[in-house]
Amino acid sequence: MVERDNMTDAEVRATRALAVATAAMVDEHDVIGTLTELLLGSVEALGAAAAGLVVKEDEDGALEFLTATSHRVEELELYQLQVDAGPCLDCVRSDQHVFATGLDGVRARWPELEEPFRRAGFAGVHAAPLHWHGRGIGALNFFWSDEGDLSEQAARVAQTFADVATMVIVTSGRVPVTQVLRRTRAALRERAVIEQAKGVLAYRERLDMAAAFDRLLEMAGRNGHNLRATAADVVRQAAHPRRS
Repeated sequence: MVERDNMTDAEVRATRALAVATAAMVDEHDVIGTLTELLLGSVEALGAAAAGLVVKEDEDGALEFLTATSHRVEELELYQLQVDAGPCLDCVRSDQHVFATGLDGVRARWPELEEPFRRAGFAGVHAAPLHWHGRGIGALNFFWSDEGDLSEQAARVAQTFADVATMVIVTSGRVPVTQVLRRTRAALRERAVIEQAKGVLAYRERLDMAAAFDRLLEMAGRNGHNLRATAADVVRQAAHPRRS
C-alpha cells in the first residue's frame, strides 16, 4: 500500500478524483457533473492544460461533445466534429490511443486543426479511448500547452480516467451497448441544460462563455449542489424571475 505521505500532489488529486467518481456510481448521480469533476482531476494528475470528452450518440458512430474543463476545449472539440477530423475521431474509430506533439505534429496529422490549436493555446494532444465490451464508444482528450507527457505511465493514467469515465456513464454491471448509447443520449440532454445556463450567466453577468462556465462550476461548488441541478436552477430562475 502506498503511504499518502509518499504520494505527489498530483497523485493525491488523481486518487481523490477517482474516489469521488467511483463513489458516485453506487447511487444515482449527476453524470455531467461527475464527469466534469473527473476531468478536472485527470488534468491535474497528468499535468495537462485541459481535457474534453466526446461520446457516440448512436450505433452509426455519430459523435457528440459531452463535457470539458473549459469553454475553449468545448469549441475545439466541436470544431473537430464539424470538420470530421482530429484526435477524438481517430481515437474512437481505431479504439486506440492517439498522440500528437507540438503544432508541427498536429499539422502533420490534421492540417485543418493547426490554427484552431494555436488559437486555443495548445501544442500537444493525447486521446484515450472509452471502450465497452471491445467497442469504442468515445474518447477522453487531453490537451497540453507544451508537447505533453507521452510516457507509458502517463498513457496508463489516461486510460484509467477514460475507463472510469465509461463507468460513470454506464454505471457498474454488464450493460448492452444499446443501453450504453441510450445513457450517453441522456447525458447529452443534461449537457443541453448546462449550455443554457452558461448562456443565461453570460447575458446576465456580461461574461464570455468561458467565464460563464467557470462561474457555473463556482456556483455548484459553493452551494454544494451538483452541476446539473445548479444549471437547472439558473435556467429556471431566468425563465421565472422573482417579482420585487
